[in-house]
Amino acid sequence: MNRLRMGFLLGIFALLALTLFGTSVQADDSPREPEPELVIPPGGGVVPPPEVQIQVVEVEVPPPTGSPIHPSFALLDEAGRNVLDSGGAVSTLTTCGTCHDTTFIADHNYHASAGLTALTDPGDTASGRPWDTSNGLFGRWNPITYRYLSPSGDDLIDLGTADWVSTIGTRHAGSGPATTSRSGYPLSELAYAQGDPETNVLDENSGEGVPWDWSESGVEELNCFLCHVPTADNDARISELEAGRFRWAGTATLAGTGIVDTDGETWTWNPGAFTDGGELAPEYVTIAKPTNDACGQCHGAVHEGDEPLVGSSLTDGWETLTSGQVFSPQRVAESGLNLPAKDELARPWDVHAERGLDCVSCHGALNNPAQVTEPDETKPDHLEYDPRRLDLGSYLEEPLHEFAKGHTAQGTVAPEYNHTMRTCTDCHDPQGAHEWLPFQERHMAQVACETCHIPTSVAPAAEQYDWTVIHPDGTPRTAVRGADGAVESADTLITGFDPVILQRIEEDGSTRLAPYNLVGSWFWAHGTPERPVRLIDLEAAYLDGDDYAPDVVAAFDRDGDGDISEGELAIDDDVKEDLIRTRLAERGLENPHIAAELQPYTIAHGITAGSWAIRDCQVCHSSDSRLSKAMPVGAYVPGGVLPTFVGDADTETTGSLNVTDDGRLWYEPETTSGDIEVLGNDRGGWADWIGFTVFMLVLIGIAIHGIIRVYTHYRRGPEHHTTREAYLYTRYERFWHWTQALIIIMLILTGIVIHYPDAASAGTFRWMILVHNVLAVILVANAILALVDAVASGFIRQFLPRPAGFFHQAIVQATYYVQGIFRGDPHPYEKDERQKLNPLQQATYLAILNILLPLQMITGILIWGAQRWPDVTSGLGGLGFLLPVHTLIAWLFAAFLVLHIYLTTTGVTPLASVRGMVTGWEEVEVQPADEDEQETEVVS
Repeated sequence: MNRLRMGFLLGIFALLALTLFGTSVQADDSPREPEPELVIPPGGGVVPPPEVQIQVVEVEVPPPTGSPIHPSFALLDEAGRNVLDSGGAVSTLTTCGTCHDTTFIADHNYHASAGLTALTDPGDTASGRPWDTSNGLFGRWNPITYRYLSPSGDDLIDLGTADWVSTIGTRHAGSGPATTSRSGYPLSELAYAQGDPETNVLDENSGEGVPWDWSESGVEELNCFLCHVPTADNDARISELEAGRFRWAGTATLAGTGIVDTDGETWTWNPGAFTDGGELAPEYVTIAKPTNDACGQCHGAVHEGDEPLVGSSLTDGWETLTSGQVFSPQRVAESGLNLPAKDELARPWDVHAERGLDCVSCHGALNNPAQVTEPDETKPDHLEYDPRRLDLGSYLEEPLHEFAKGHTAQGTVAPEYNHTMRTCTDCHDPQGAHEWLPFQERHMAQVACETCHIPTSVAPAAEQYDWTVIHPDGTPRTAVRGADGAVESADTLITGFDPVILQRIEEDGSTRLAPYNLVGSWFWAHGTPERPVRLIDLEAAYLDGDDYAPDVVAAFDRDGDGDISEGELAIDDDVKEDLIRTRLAERGLENPHIAAELQPYTIAHGITAGSWAIRDCQVCHSSDSRLSKAMPVGAYVPGGVLPTFVGDADTETTGSLNVTDDGRLWYEPETTSGDIEVLGNDRGGWADWIGFTVFMLVLIGIAIHGIIRVYTHYRRGPEHHTTREAYLYTRYERFWHWTQALIIIMLILTGIVIHYPDAASAGTFRWMILVHNVLAVILVANAILALVDAVASGFIRQFLPRPAGFFHQAIVQATYYVQGIFRGDPHPYEKDERQKLNPLQQATYLAILNILLPLQMITGILIWGAQRWPDVTSGLGGLGFLLPVHTLIAWLFAAFLVLHIYLTTTGVTPLASVRGMVTGWEEVEVQPADEDEQETEVVS
């Protein structure tokens, strides 16, 4: 029987060795043969890997002239006349409407609607701002652009509709609020009404509304050319919008194509670009699908071609400004930026761009037959895949301009299209690429792919907008993270930044850790309902003409040089705050006060692959974890007002805002809330304190007890007790004991590394988790085997104290440890083959084997099974509860271990008990028998 038991345990050890050192485990960092590189040549197409390279013959191909598939067409004005005849502005809806249903396209286009269809009363949106009137660009205030779209009935007009089109609307593709009133009527048909923001604009001199003539300005139709003409001139379009000549914005988009010319404000059509029949000559028809540059005109820095990316490109787009995202196939090292260790940055700005993907590869039209994915709500239940699609002709006539939309924290525009874009796992199989990752399912469920594949942002991004103060040109004081100076300068050192990791709310309501940039904003607000102070009022409070007012200079100029420096331009004391508040109140503003908010911006581009992605476990699993790394959100705190998160962000923010001694404001993420618990970063808190205290008390007690024993022993001299040799431990018992001891010690040591991975070398962490889990399996198996054997053999009675007289016996044994042992008294109970444990040992082992060990096993299994049974784990408190409990029990086991080792020295000799557990034979004291025992002995 003993041999069977030992064979079973040896088999488990063999399994452990095979698991740790077998070839099936792909957890090593040894060099591997590099995979063949996929090369995408400038002309497109894929070059096979070197080992299957075929011969390519270079042939000179003339540059394309016009579109290879789009037919010629006539340019028509809004009345349907050919522009060559009328000389008027081109109407994209009329021109393109000859083949496409442009009414359908304009009505099914959230780039066009921009929130118009979601308009509501101020304060009824999800943002939490009491002045927002929609969830889109039209009606949703943003402190970066600052200007506020005035709702109907507002006494103070800031942005009327026409002002919105010429300012914030420069990032708008036309139609929607640029053609249609808030009540659904054409803007060109609106009757003038005093104070109406749709027929009035702000007069900067008087601060009052003045009439706007829509018949003179025209409206801005949906600008098809802006996205579908590769050489579209967005700057010329914006110039027309800013000048209030909305009708001509579409025409200006064709500037530089040779189709139309301008001498300043007048546009004339070039007859040489047209055929005799009045249609565009084929070489001028360049209609194509949207390019990356087309999307980048509004969305962010897009770079293609051989010219190095320069700093000025980083300020061109909204996404780059707010989140540092750059979509470019170019290697970072080949850019024109001043970067630290630039030569080492051989990665592309975005691996998807490098591999030939463009924006519409992911953000395609939702009814595009080549890309459509039917939602589960409409797909028949009996079908895994529904092959029905629009035919190409129907799609070209009515292409949805509702584009696939992924995660976005900077607004809730078109929420009905959230999560319509394919995710990373729709294209990639994460299982095969992450064999090295421990707890793979758990990581995939809790950590977004971007968290590891966007380890850092190479480009800078916005950090702070302070509208509580302004410069003489009407701009706020700002701070940028990731750059030591003006980004446009070639000499500026671009340091980049590490994203902050927040919990992103997924489609099903669960959360995953994902990267963001945070932008803090401070501004003056006033009125009921509350709304931002108009820029015109802010300028009046600070400026006298083109410079600061004298009393403003007196309050802000601390060094007395007559100027307000950038460092002095801050509301950092009551004198400054009271002055500006008073000057704003003098303009009739009710209760002017400082407000602040914090807006997260999603980082989803700048994807890296391979060795550039995070593969070191200790990046997250350490005391300096990336997941809890703080991000600065303000170089200072205007008015001492702490910001709050905008309410419609797709994030759960559980961190805290803290001001450091230098006045800087930081956001510090918190990972212990909910069911997110990061080994190595979340150290157990209360469990560590309690466990460490117990462990230290045991150590101190052992030290004091041992010192007194040694002192009293040498003072009284050696004691003499009758002893005998007894065979106490069988071979199996000894093997079981040392196996358990070794496993427990290794579990504690590996647990320490898991708990404090900073102390281990890089790459050790994941091995320690593997070893810890395998050891735990062996411990459980050994414990179950021992329990079965103990019950079957009756050995379990050794651990069960007899109720009769137990407390008296326990007191006697305790008295021996605290008194008798120092006097050299004999042990109160003789150890023999039938009773190897004294009463205190029985109680201790009973608690350990029936309470601590089962609890440790259960919590360990639940922690391991969190990726397989997340609902069970969550129902029992989640990892935020289970991990600390597991940690506390480990501390108690460690305390028991050192106490157990010390008590082995209390035998006949300090090493007698150890010798017994090695050889089976132990020298034990013989207790003098009482009279009854002697009589029984004689009779027997």
